Amino acid sequence: MTQTHPTDPLQAVTHPNPYPYYAALRHRAPLVRDEASNLWVATSAQTVNRVLGDERLTVRPASEPVPRAIAGQPAGEVFARLARMNEGDNHRLARQALVNGLGSVDMRAVFQSASGRAATLIRSFDAGGAALLDALAFALPVRIVAELLGLPADDALEATVRRFVACLSPASSTEALSEAHGAALRLQSALHALTLDGIAASPLIERIVAGGLARSADLPNALVSNLLGLFSQTFDATAGLIGNSVVTLVQYRDVAAQLRAGRIDIHAFVHEVARFDPAVHNTRRFVRDTVEIEGVRLEPGDAVLVVLAAASRDDDAYENADCFIADRQRAPLPGFGAGRHACPGEAIAKAIAAGVVSALLRSGYDHANPALSWTYRPSLNARIPSFNFFDRSPS
Repeated sequence: MTQTHPTDPLQAVTHPNPYPYYAALRHRAPLVRDEASNLWVATSAQTVNRVLGDERLTVRPASEPVPRAIAGQPAGEVFARLARMNEGDNHRLARQALVNGLGSVDMRAVFQSASGRAATLIRSFDAGGAALLDALAFALPVRIVAELLGLPADDALEATVRRFVACLSPASSTEALSEAHGAALRLQSALHALTLDGIAASPLIERIVAGGLARSADLPNALVSNLLGLFSQTFDATAGLIGNSVVTLVQYRDVAAQLRAGRIDIHAFVHEVARFDPAVHNTRRFVRDTVEIEGVRLEPGDAVLVVLAAASRDDDAYENADCFIADRQRAPLPGFGAGRHACPGEAIAKAIAAGVVSALLRSGYDHANPALSWTYRPSLNARIPSFNFFDRSPS
């Protein structure tokens, strides 16, 4: 069946193949006006970098630093303290503490832990079922982050994080937001217990504290909120990276064979997946002061949709950008952002995904299974496959 093109850059996120549409946007102009959504749209690598690097464009609108739907509620109190979602001096200090702490994590150990945990999951699930891929994409990364923080991870942790993450979506229902507030309180309580004076905290927490995010007996506080933020920032982005890696193995079976034979480095493969089919397709910036970008005058109150996935397929930034080249020389990835709000957990997300893919390859997972199919979970910015297996045997 012939598939229609996306009708707008938000619908494109979950389209089976949005990249021709993104290319058409790139070729129109550096900044394109989308009247339906009341957004300017940035798609070229150069324009995306300029928008993300300009301090006159902020990550939240000045009139609504915390989404109205959660303001004044437990999830909103966490959101207000997240370094990646705010612009104040205290948030910049918090972000640097996170960068310093996460930068000292042993990525080889993260890879090995993810690989070992994935192998255990693979043995415990029906290898041909969608539930396995869902657990590898969502539950496993949560457990790795919990391990780094020294938080005991039971089967309920992933569900609690999933409920909290719902508060970050403008499409969440009133019921989902209510559950998110409860999840915020439970996660804060568990994390707070790890940060109190006199408690032997994990090396990661100690490094973050040493970097300037101070312990506090009060809740909410910036340290606990940003530790919780590590879970929420990991959740969708790493799930998308793992899922899109599986999709890539299905679509490029020669690459899977070369990975198994050791002719392609697993980390290079994951890096290229993150460029070729990133987990996060767009983010937004809001104009604080009048600014001119690419000849376009942007006024306070204007909003820019920054299409990271379009920038990642820009031939001006990547040679043969529409080709998947597993051993491509590594370059910065638009999908993890840039500038002062770049994702500080990029290396951890890639190490987790590499460990999961490595375990799948060692297990002999059948990527050629004709019963495997996927769609994409509803989202305005995250591209996360939802896998299905259809029984094609005669009834």
